[in-house]
Amino acid sequence: MLRKLRMGQIRGAIGIILFCAVVGIWMLCDTGLSCITALMGAKPLTAKAELADIVGKYVSWEVLYPVDEYMETTKTTKINGVSTGTKKDRSSWLVLDEERGIGLSVEVPYKRYDEMVDQAEAFYDAMEQDQELLETGVKIAGTLEVLEGEELDYYKRVSRQMGLAPDTVVYHIGDGRIHGQSLSNVYGITAIGSVFFLFALIWTIKDSPQKQIRKYLEANPSVTMEALESDFAAAGRQGSVFIGSRGTFSAKLDPLILDNSQVIWVHTASQQSRYGLTYYVLWEMLDGSTQKVILSSEKKCKALVEGYSGFSHIVTGSNPEYSYLFRSDREAFLDLKYRTLK
Repeated sequence: MLRKLRMGQIRGAIGIILFCAVVGIWMLCDTGLSCITALMGAKPLTAKAELADIVGKYVSWEVLYPVDEYMETTKTTKINGVSTGTKKDRSSWLVLDEERGIGLSVEVPYKRYDEMVDQAEAFYDAMEQDQELLETGVKIAGTLEVLEGEELDYYKRVSRQMGLAPDTVVYHIGDGRIHGQSLSNVYGITAIGSVFFLFALIWTIKDSPQKQIRKYLEANPSVTMEALESDFAAAGRQGSVFIGSRGTFSAKLDPLILDNSQVIWVHTASQQSRYGLTYYVLWEMLDGSTQKVILSSEKKCKALVEGYSGFSHIVTGSNPEYSYLFRSDREAFLDLKYRTLK
C-alpha cells in the first residue's frame, strides 16, 4: 500500500520533479564549479607565474600602474520590454605589469572607476616628479583570460596612442568575474539551482504516505495498520483511486485516505479554461469539506463515481436536484441517504 501510494505521488508530480531536476542540474553545471572556485578564494598572481600556464584560473592582483581607460560598457535596464535608462556598467583599462614588462587589460565595475582614476593620477604624478613608483594599488580578483575580439582592437588602439607596442598575446582580468560571470550571478544561480535540485530530490525520497497514514491511525485508534492494508488490497481500482469498504485511497488526495463513513456525496464537475475542459471528481464530506481529483476525461470521472454506487449512505451522481439541496438545505440532503440508509 505505502509503495503504491508513494509511486502514485511521484507519477503525479513527475513533470515538476523532472523539470526541477533538469533546471537544477543545468544551473549547477553552469555555475557550480565557479561557485566552488570563488569560495576557495583567488590565488595571488605572483611575479614568477607564467601567465600562459594559468589562463582560466581565478587570480588576485594589485593594479599599480593604470595607463588609460580603453573601453567603457553600459547596461540598459528594461521593465516589461520598455527601457528605463542606461547606466555605465564596466570600465576597461590598459595597465602596466612592471615585473613582467608587459601591458595587461583590466576590467572593473564602474563603481571602482574613481579608484582607477586616482591610481592613474598618482602614477603619473610620481613619474612627472621623478618620485619612487607606487607600492600600493587597486586590488582586483577575477579569471585570467586572453583578450580577444572588439575589446582587443580597442586595447591595441589605445596602446599605440600611448606609444606602447601591444604584445602578441594580451592577458585580461575582469574584476569580480569568474569565466565572464559576475560573482553575484555565480552565487545566485548556484543557490537557485541547488534549491531546484533539492526540491526534486526531496520529492523523490520523502515518505509522506507513511506520515499521513500514521496521522490517520492516530485519529482512528480503533483501526489498525493491518486493517488498512487488508482494505487497500481488496479495494476496487479506478485509475489512481482505490475504493475500499472502509476508506478511499489515492496519491492525488490530500489526505491520502478518506474515511468512507464520512463521505456523503460523490459527483463530477468540469471547468472551462483556455486549454480546454478540466474534469473533476468531488467528495463532499460530513464535516463540510470537499476533496477532489482531476482526471483526464469525463468517462473516467463517471466510472469513478459509479464505484460508490454500492454504498447505501453515499449519494452519487451530478443530479441538479442534489446540488440545489446540498447548497440550500444540508439537513435535508443528509436525510436523502446518509441518515435513512446508513
